[in-house]
Amino acid sequence: MKISSMYVSELSSAKHVFQNYHFCRGNSNRRKTRLGVIVNGKGSYIYLDKRLEVSAGEVVFIPENIYCYSEWRGEPEIEVVYVSCFMHYDGLSYEPQIISRDKEIADQILQIAELLSTDEQTEILEAYAQFYHLLQAILPKMIPSNIAFGKTLLEAIEYITNHYDKKLSVAELAKKCCTSESTLYHLFQKELGQSPVKFLNSIRINVAIEYLENANYSVSTISRLVGFSSENHFRKVFFEFTGSTPLKFRKSRQTSAT
Repeated sequence: MKISSMYVSELSSAKHVFQNYHFCRGNSNRRKTRLGVIVNGKGSYIYLDKRLEVSAGEVVFIPENIYCYSEWRGEPEIEVVYVSCFMHYDGLSYEPQIISRDKEIADQILQIAELLSTDEQTEILEAYAQFYHLLQAILPKMIPSNIAFGKTLLEAIEYITNHYDKKLSVAELAKKCCTSESTLYHLFQKELGQSPVKFLNSIRINVAIEYLENANYSVSTISRLVGFSSENHFRKVFFEFTGSTPLKFRKSRQTSAT
């Protein structure tokens, strides 16, 4: 591993606790690199055309340069603790991966998160010191990736994830990204293994699943909330992704939760 220089900035922590099921779009405009400890529950990080399955006790690395959304399930509780930062380094790139099931590493991350939860300058400085020691231990174990997205594709992904609930065409998306429709389609197929429309619909359907499981909205309302202009079209796309109708899907999840 060869890195000419590296430092971290804006170190922060967050604890996420949910019951039974949670879907996260991961659409922050200031995504950070995250080191996470899965305390309870299990989940999937979905990125590109891949899924990274994780479970309690595992430590994960989620880089800031790859759009990644996630789904979580717990019986009944889901708890994930993250330590996040902007990582500045040259020479390597990574994709989401499980680092280890090492309890010592997990405990270190939890301790850093605890230090960051205060406003005491000495404890925040200690958190940075411990974080650098942690990187020294885990970076040699990580698997580098050759994934390197261009600015156009990153802009397109960002725009879709922030506007999935609006009427959105490939022509409009290409215009926003200052490129042609054919170029945009080629970029999505080459790098993500899917068309821009399929990527958009995957976001919409996953948000629809969250509504079906956690809200009492009608199918018609959910269809509108996630950006479909037609309820029939929503039902068709939902079936393509899940193999079920929205109402049958909701009923099956309600039955499994009891």
